[in-house]
Amino acid sequence: MTKSTILIRSLLAAISVIGGIALVGCDKNASTSSSSETTSGKTETSGGAAIKDPDGYYKYFSDPSMTKPPPKDALFGNGQTIAIEYDGSKSEELDSVFYQLFYVDKEGSVRPVTGGPFEGMTKGTFTTNSKVFTSEADGRPGFMEVSIVQNVKVVGGEQGITGKKVKLGMYPIKFDVSK
Repeated sequence: MTKSTILIRSLLAAISVIGGIALVGCDKNASTSSSSETTSGKTETSGGAAIKDPDGYYKYFSDPSMTKPPPKDALFGNGQTIAIEYDGSKSEELDSVFYQLFYVDKEGSVRPVTGGPFEGMTKGTFTTNSKVFTSEADGRPGFMEVSIVQNVKVVGGEQGITGKKVKLGMYPIKFDVSK
């Protein structure tokens, strides 16, 4: 890897862990084909928890480029490895695959947990085995959003890093918080 590739990956990882990827051109309303049900602004998780989701943002879907998505209700958080396969068809030369995690609290509100890059570049098998500490997410149903960021550029000023987020899937997961 070149120094600029390492720098970009490090910056993206830091941004995604601190507070999610805030990018120019992010499209929260990307088209999806759902496997979860939405009625009157509520989506049901695979664990049966009804959530408040008026935009349908958390509907399950998987882009055809995800040749092996995460297993349904995969455990995340206590160092378990989650592996996915992505064919790279939506990527450009230095694109990384990222995840963003959310859990459903007891009142049905979706809460962000953490996010970051998967290990791997452009296409092939990607893995993560991150830990989640001290969180109300333990044992709760949740979501893993998988995406790539195209046309990443490091710019000066307040923008920092720009790019276009492309959602590759939204998958049901559960949390096992490190104690």
